[in-house]
Formats: sequence, C-alpha cells, structure tokens
Amino acid sequence: MPSHDTPMPQYSTIRSIMDAGAAGVVLFNDEADGYSILLQDYYSRVVQVAAADGIAITGYAKSAASKAVATFTYNNTVLGVRPNPTVASFSSRGPSPISLGVLKPDILSPGLNILAAWLQETKSASRPFNIISGTSMATPHVSGVAALIKSLHPDWSPAAIKSAILTTSDTFNNIGGPILNERHGKASAYDRGAGHVNPARAADPGLVYDLGVTDYMVYICWLLGNKGLVTIVHNPSLTCEKLPKVKDVQLNYPSITVPFTSTPFIVNRTVTNVGPATSIYRAKVDAPKSMTVRVSPDTLVFSKAREKKTFSVSVSSHHVDEQESMEGSLSWVSEKHVVRSPIVVSLRVGGPTPLRSP
Repeated sequence: MPSHDTPMPQYSTIRSIMDAGAAGVVLFNDEADGYSILLQDYYSRVVQVAAADGIAITGYAKSAASKAVATFTYNNTVLGVRPNPTVASFSSRGPSPISLGVLKPDILSPGLNILAAWLQETKSASRPFNIISGTSMATPHVSGVAALIKSLHPDWSPAAIKSAILTTSDTFNNIGGPILNERHGKASAYDRGAGHVNPARAADPGLVYDLGVTDYMVYICWLLGNKGLVTIVHNPSLTCEKLPKVKDVQLNYPSITVPFTSTPFIVNRTVTNVGPATSIYRAKVDAPKSMTVRVSPDTLVFSKAREKKTFSVSVSSHHVDEQESMEGSLSWVSEKHVVRSPIVVSLRVGGPTPLRSP
C-alpha cells in the first residue's frame, strides 16, 4: 500500500489488515514520495520501503503468485547511506510567489527522520527521544549553525551570517555527484537553494554579501510601498518618498536570479572581506553554453579587513526547448576560500507586480 506525508489515516487501515489475518504489512511510497521514507511509529510488523522497492516487491509477488516468499532481515542502523544528502519529497520548493528575483529556498539542512530529544507521550510510556521530520528539525540545524557563527563573529549582521551559510554550502553529495531530489533526479536550485549547509566552512567564508536596515527598507519600498514599510519597520516617520526603490534582483543577496534575455541583464553586488586582510579573489564562472556570464572586474584585491568591493554580473541567455529555468554559478576563489553564488535564469522573473500601496 502506498504511503503519504500525512500517515495518520493509515493506522486504522493497517490495523484492519492485521485483524484480518495478515502476518505483516509492506508500506511503500508512491512515485511522488520516491526515495523519501518518512518513518512513523507504526506497528512492529510494518516495513516501509521506497517507491522503487515497492514496485519490485509488488512485481515479484504477482509473478511468483502462491510461491512468493517474504523474509525480513534486520541489519541494525545503516551508516554512510549513498547517495546523501537528497531533497525530501515534502521539502518546500521555489520560487517564491512574492519575490521571484530572490532565490528560494535558500539552503538545505538535515530534516528527514531526525532522532531528536523530543518528549513523546504514548499510551504506555513517555519516550525521551523520537524520530521526527520536517521544518521543525531542519530549522534547529540551521539555527545552531547561525549561533555558532555568531559566537565566533559577534559583530556580524544577520545578513552576513546568512551569506556565510549560503556561499559555503555543499552542492555535491557523498558520491561526488550533484545533490538529487526525492526521485533521485538532479535537484534544481528551486529544490535545494544554494546547497546543503556545511557548518565548518560557514564559520570561515572569506567574503560575505552584507545587508543593513536601509537596504531592506528600499527593497520593501519597491515591493510593498509605504504601508509595508511602516508595518515592518515600525517607524511611521519613515516614508518611501525619502528613499530609493531597489528591485529584488538588485538586492545584495548571496544568490543571483535574473530573467531570460538575449541582451545582457546586469546586476550589481558588493562583498565584504572577512578573511585575511590581504587577499586576492578571482571570478570563476560555471554556466551552460546557452548562458553567457561576464563579471567585471573579474579580480578583487583586498588590502584590509572589512574592506568592501563592488562588481557587476552580466547575464544573457537563450531559451532552450521547454526549459523554465537554467542555472550556473559564480565563485570568488582565493588561496584559502571559495565563495559560491548560484545564478538562476528563469522565465518567471521579470518582476511580479510589486505589492505596493499608495
């Protein structure tokens, strides 16, 4: 029987099957869930498998008919599962419907079948640990990384910490290939964001894309207008008439998202040196043939800590077949650091109509 992300109704079904005399139940994913096995506290005679395994088991049972034999072998906890990480079926996908020029999701972190110190009350006992999945597990992982970075760099802004997490994330899995989705196809930027969080590298990113209160204010003015500014900033004396308006694509974000266009689309970014005072970074672009990316200047020379450098990225592309998006990356590479930003070209970007009110 196929499983789904909301398993509660299956308890009664499984109990009915067992009450009818079944020795056990093999619960397998449907194709949408793929290889994401969401563990639940079912009965002891329930085995959960991925969609591909379920199809194989069903095929064997049908072909062998009355001669089919089922054997269950428990090999304890399996470590080093490959490929890993993969994007779970229930993980939220982008793009953001509100701001298409800002890549969402931002980052992947562990959130599937996490053994957590979460007290669960049952009819028979109180359990000090439980396995749980979802945002309530992924968020503490990233929050812990943010807290680690803040403890090491107490003067960093939230945006700098976020930048450090995004630009140092992993884009490859433990077998050296790209991060895969729940069906073991290549995950896109709208599945994984910048990549999978890497705490050790995030603590020492080299460069950060920083944002201050004013940067957010001018973006809010473009997106939401005065009403949004007053609601979010809580200062009625501030008005958008006194501020410029900055579109989402021009926000000093660690990722770059632009529309398909055969003529160069230019965005500007500013990085802050948080690594060695004297350092040189060179631009490295990874992009498909149908995407042309130029960076100016292509070399950043820093002579002191906290020094800022601004550069422009020009992206032009040709829409290929039925593609709604394509992606590449820009990495600033020094002797000690690689600062990577995803570049996404999308048919959906071109601006949503800003949600401004007069």
